[in-house]
Amino acid sequence: MADESRSGRSDKSDSQPGNAAGAELWPREEARRLAERVAGYEPARPVIFQSGFGPSGLPHLGTMAEILRPSFVRKAFALIEPSRPSRLIVFIDDLDGLRKVPENVPNREDVEQYLGIPVSKIPDPFGCCASFADHMIGLLGGFLAPVEVEYELMRSAEMYSSGRFDEGLKLILAKHAEITAIIAPTLREENRAGWSPFMPICPNCGQVVERTVTAYHRERASIEFACEKSAGGRPGCGFRGEQSVLGGKAKVQWKVDWALRWYVLKVDYELYGKDLTDSARLSGQIMRVLGAQPPLGFPFEMFLDEEGRKVSKSVGRGVTVEQWTRYAPIEVLKFFLLLNPRRARKLFLESIPQYVDEYLDALRAYAAASQQQRRESVLEFVIQSTTPRRFNSALSFGLMMNAVGALGTSDRDHIWDYLVRYDASIAGDPETEAMGRALMECALNFYRDFIVREPYTPSDTERAQLKSLAAYLVENQGASAEEIEKKIYDLGRENYDKPGKIFPLLYRSILGQERGPRLGAFIRLATPARIVELLGTTIGRT
Repeated sequence: MADESRSGRSDKSDSQPGNAAGAELWPREEARRLAERVAGYEPARPVIFQSGFGPSGLPHLGTMAEILRPSFVRKAFALIEPSRPSRLIVFIDDLDGLRKVPENVPNREDVEQYLGIPVSKIPDPFGCCASFADHMIGLLGGFLAPVEVEYELMRSAEMYSSGRFDEGLKLILAKHAEITAIIAPTLREENRAGWSPFMPICPNCGQVVERTVTAYHRERASIEFACEKSAGGRPGCGFRGEQSVLGGKAKVQWKVDWALRWYVLKVDYELYGKDLTDSARLSGQIMRVLGAQPPLGFPFEMFLDEEGRKVSKSVGRGVTVEQWTRYAPIEVLKFFLLLNPRRARKLFLESIPQYVDEYLDALRAYAAASQQQRRESVLEFVIQSTTPRRFNSALSFGLMMNAVGALGTSDRDHIWDYLVRYDASIAGDPETEAMGRALMECALNFYRDFIVREPYTPSDTERAQLKSLAAYLVENQGASAEEIEKKIYDLGRENYDKPGKIFPLLYRSILGQERGPRLGAFIRLATPARIVELLGTTIGRT
């Protein structure tokens, strides 16, 4: 929420709708590149988009980005090539051995005994699903339900056990020396010895074995190994023997696994986080060893929390979709994910009001645009079947939240009456009203959950300033927002070397916080009578 002299917004320059003109084009630019790649395909061959989800932790909004962003490119591609079929595969890495127990799951101590075991084989710590992986996949489905994205799930455990990966695994076995030559130089020296593209699943202890493969038998599609160390960092059980690499009895290391998916599924397009840039490069080299071209795509920047750390599902940092939809419409999330994917963005709950107001600015522009301008708008990738297409009110989300705080009530009819009296256009048409009421609910939720009012005790000098403003409001109940703003600046000039220095006092006295909205408009919204009550409470506090 902005104060009178500065926005207070983090990374405003990264995400303003005014900067969207360049950012909105990236799905179309990527779609054109993709159209060139697939120009020689048979007409019935679908274009394959892929994204991945590791069910070792709860999905968060970074997960959403990995799935929605390729869907934006898919939509843009459909506009260029409407007759070309396409698929978006969300690949679930559920044969991976659990490497770390997330901090936000229950019974963590019980789960630790399963480190190194495929997440598809670990009991559900929440106690409601068949496995750890099944629980996370169920959450993913609920997570994606509000955003109207079409996708299909593929599970690693099924792909390996069904034999669909077998031909690719045979090729990797034949090329294991070349693949090792690509990966080994990128490893720390102590990890190079005994590295193999293959990680057998030990028939004795069930762990995914990272060390050590001792022999390869191409003719039998098998390897010899010793169960010395699991993918979860635990000691192996000591089993030694020969085992097939087919039918789910082994999987391949991460960078090799990524290339295997691309190769078998014939993936044409995949985006990935910046932290996987080197992995994507190495997987692309492995794809060439297998005799194919890697998919198109680019690395997108990571989301950061309020402390500038990468959002992480393994330690429970991040925003859930349930939290987002409690405080903002889902379209705002899609808008946020569409803009500037090559820039790091801060994403934490307290930043949501900023993004809501940016979306409202874009929606107002969209409603005023021509049909051609709308087709070229960034919102064409955002708006859903139930999305209001207009918001004619000038009210901001920040102003609504502060009104909720100033009114000191959860009575929705009372709050709505205030909003309509301030700007009747918020109830002027069904779509604007629908958005306005949805925002009112979000504002109520946000204020209840996050805004902590700190009662302020003014000094005698400050008390005199507050009395002066209160007297003006009593005598000028019908004053406009501009007239109230002018009075505040006049008071500032009378009492400070710079007139703007009066605003922190008023924010503390009226809202119990250091910053807030433009006060003239806010006082008009909350009504001068209500503000006089709040000022009187502060003036009387000792």
